[in-house]
Amino acid sequence: DVAPEPDSSTGLVQVSLQGTPHQVMGTVQGSTPALRQINGATFKQPAPLSGPLLIYRAKASDSSALATLTGLLSKAGVQLLSYHSSSTVAGEQWSVVGLSAPLPNLGELKPRVTEIFQLHL
Repeated sequence: DVAPEPDSSTGLVQVSLQGTPHQVMGTVQGSTPALRQINGATFKQPAPLSGPLLIYRAKASDSSALATLTGLLSKAGVQLLSYHSSSTVAGEQWSVVGLSAPLPNLGELKPRVTEIFQLHL
């Protein structure tokens, strides 16, 4: 479902990822969709949604998810192309990570995050 926002360049969408509903707001920058908000957490700079992406939610006070992610990227030979983090809501932040290729295994990262999704758009 899409509900246009007053400035008409954004839309509010209800999506379900792995059976969990999420409310997202986005826009289009040029021809690339960009995420502006997820479940009330706002990105200062809209996060471009293209190519291999890793989207995760973790405690804002715990930097171990990002440290673990950089280790996984190094092991897999995958480059981090972009990183966007949201405002904090209920002590947690969303991160959208643009990658040069999908990660083959998220096992080490899953215990450090609340939710994680890997997409290729």
